[in-house]
Amino acid sequence: MTLQSVVPQTYTQLMPDIESVGERIEVMCVFADSGDMQQICVPRKIKHKGRTIEFTEFGFRHPTSQGNRMIHVFDMTDGLADYRIEFDAESLTWTLVSTMIVE
Repeated sequence: MTLQSVVPQTYTQLMPDIESVGERIEVMCVFADSGDMQQICVPRKIKHKGRTIEFTEFGFRHPTSQGNRMIHVFDMTDGLADYRIEFDAESLTWTLVSTMIVE
C-alpha cells in the first residue's frame, strides 16, 4: 500500500515541498530567565553552509525522545522558508532537519 493509495489526490497536491537536510548547524539562542516554557530557549539565528539565517517567527518547541536521548524539536521561519531544527540534549548538538519554501 502506498501513500498515494491512502491519501486523496487533492491532499497530495496541496502538500508543500519539504527538503530533507539532516546536517549539523551553528545556532544562536536567547535564553529567558522566566516565562512560558515554550519561550525559555528560542533559536534566533542559524549558520548553514556559510549562510546566516535570521528567524523572524517562532513556530513551536516540542521535546521528544529518540531512544534514551532527549531531543528538542523547533519549527522556525525567516519569512521566506520554514526550518525544522533539533537540539540533542545529550550530545549538545544542533541539526537542520528540513526546510520548506513559504509560498
